[in-house]
Amino acid sequence: MAQDVLPNSATDLTATSQGVALTATEEEGLTFKRILVPIDFSEHSKKTVSCAMSLASRDNAMVQLLHVFRISDYVVTPFARRKQQTAQVKSQIDAAEQEARESLAAFEQQFLNRGIKVEAYLRVGYPFDEIVAMADHFNVDLIVIGSHGCSAMTRLLVGSTAERVVEHAPCPVLVVKERQTRTP
Repeated sequence: MAQDVLPNSATDLTATSQGVALTATEEEGLTFKRILVPIDFSEHSKKTVSCAMSLASRDNAMVQLLHVFRISDYVVTPFARRKQQTAQVKSQIDAAEQEARESLAAFEQQFLNRGIKVEAYLRVGYPFDEIVAMADHFNVDLIVIGSHGCSAMTRLLVGSTAERVVEHAPCPVLVVKERQTRTP
């Protein structure tokens, strides 16, 4: 049985993509020209954006920021009693959309301040579907997405957006995880 050996430096790390192993010393061949960065404005989005900025700066890549605005299924189903509240619901949706646009613009400005080419998109729909569709549409080279570490029950019931993107994306996906502290 082979013994697992942990790398002792960053140059010993390897990355595997679609069955092809690339070592960090071969990094000059691993460049990205279009990077899709889906964000949800959580605290973890800042870490995800920071990682994407580093990669985009290194490769002089175009970044497409994406926030998916999801309208509850309950709100859009056509039941008579909901039609009575249409103005109220529309007002709430408009306010939430405006807040999302402002937050997206703030993240976009961070890229612009570092001289990184960026385009920001606000889409309405289900995050997983919209992320994969955008990756296909723009022919992106990499998706940089945050992982929120859903509970086991949540993952069982609805699945993780990051997991679904990894499974269905047309390109490599870098999942930025929050560091978890381990107790002995």
